[in-house]
Amino acid sequence: MRKSIGLMVFLVCFIFSAHALAEEMKIVYAHLQRALNETDAGIAAKEELTQEAEKREGELNAQQEELKKLKEEMDKKGSVWNEETRKKKEQEFTTKTQEFQKQYVQYGEELNKKKLEREGRIIDELTKIVNELAEKNGYTYVLEVSMGGILYGPPEADITDEVIKIYNEKFKEKEG
Repeated sequence: MRKSIGLMVFLVCFIFSAHALAEEMKIVYAHLQRALNETDAGIAAKEELTQEAEKREGELNAQQEELKKLKEEMDKKGSVWNEETRKKKEQEFTTKTQEFQKQYVQYGEELNKKKLEREGRIIDELTKIVNELAEKNGYTYVLEVSMGGILYGPPEADITDEVIKIYNEKFKEKEG
């Protein structure tokens, strides 16, 4: 964090101290997190993950309901069961509870991994588009907003909408 702030301070000082050079520079910025959320691919990835999360939540709810019924059965009938039956049911409940907890953690990890993979792939593609735009339009620097790169920039220097538009066009080409 300190390195990025130091780099930003250096960059700002450099730009303002070299006034003649600064006039020739083209500095723009992009908000990649916003682009990720607003591209067609980002929206589709979020929808897919939401559907998968809902499916897995349904599976977990079914397991939880089964545990609840088993616990109720143990509470109601436990006093009339013999020792062997009671121990067997308690062991079954413990095993199913552990399986439920393991499944819960596993589902969370799998969903997070998929989210990071999909977002990482889209961010990589967005970064390539930013680089292409920088070369094409002669931008000296392209700063990134969402990673703490800048706090303010003039709206006319924001290339995020252009990045989203280009990405969506490329995404449609991949789909079609």
